[in-house]
Amino acid sequence: MDASRDVPKWLRGTDFRRAMRAIAAVRGLDRAQATRLIPAFDAPDEQRAFQLLVARLVAEGGVANLAARWRELPSPEMRERFVGELGQALDFWDEEATVDLALAALDDPALPVKRRAVTVLLWCCRPLSPRDRKAMGKTQQGARALEAADRAAGWITAARRRRIAAAAAGALGAHRDDPKALTWPDDYIELLGLTASRGDAAALNLLEALRPRAGEPRRTEFERLDAGNLPRETALVAERKGIAPGRVVARVRSVGTGLLDLARLDQAVARIRSREAK
Repeated sequence: MDASRDVPKWLRGTDFRRAMRAIAAVRGLDRAQATRLIPAFDAPDEQRAFQLLVARLVAEGGVANLAARWRELPSPEMRERFVGELGQALDFWDEEATVDLALAALDDPALPVKRRAVTVLLWCCRPLSPRDRKAMGKTQQGARALEAADRAAGWITAARRRRIAAAAAGALGAHRDDPKALTWPDDYIELLGLTASRGDAAALNLLEALRPRAGEPRRTEFERLDAGNLPRETALVAERKGIAPGRVVARVRSVGTGLLDLARLDQAVARIRSREAK
């Protein structure tokens, strides 16, 4: 990226992902240089007003300033989009203050913003398997993401871990009667398992209280069909795949059960019980 040319252009544009990359590029510049790159114009819509505001906050004091002033950002919808894009490009925001930015989003008053922050923090806290590491290392982009993930894991200090655990437990506790209201309750459960320690009896009790709501999150259903009178959707799929209609005799579907994922719940409990408090 040519910062002097691309940053102003992308910040004025409607491509939010490019605007995010432009803001990330501003991080590495000194304040005077960064400020000069922020275009001065009347934003014609909410999105461009938002991305210009974020860019100015970063130019004034880096990502740490954006994290500290997170509550000043307008529009929960735009904050949700921002955190969603952040999770897609953490290697572009590769610094310790980004963890504090995700923590600020985790404390956001809007539940959709919190959900996106959970995804970002899972990336920071979740250990990568050797298989995942090998797959990511095959491309330059994957290798950068792997290096960023390893650095982020080192920035999850004991104090930050306690803060994450408290937020995850608070969300699960507030929605214990309807955990699906969190949209991704299994992610909250996993995040709690990655951050709470075995001395946290409240976290363990909370997870155990959710056990009656857990099981297999999906089930496989087999439906026998009349080969001579296939449902229209099935016939179209068969035609698209070059399968003769007369050969289609059954349909297999994966159906959500509405249950929490018991395997992830068990893993979260096991992780908490094995982790010493720090």
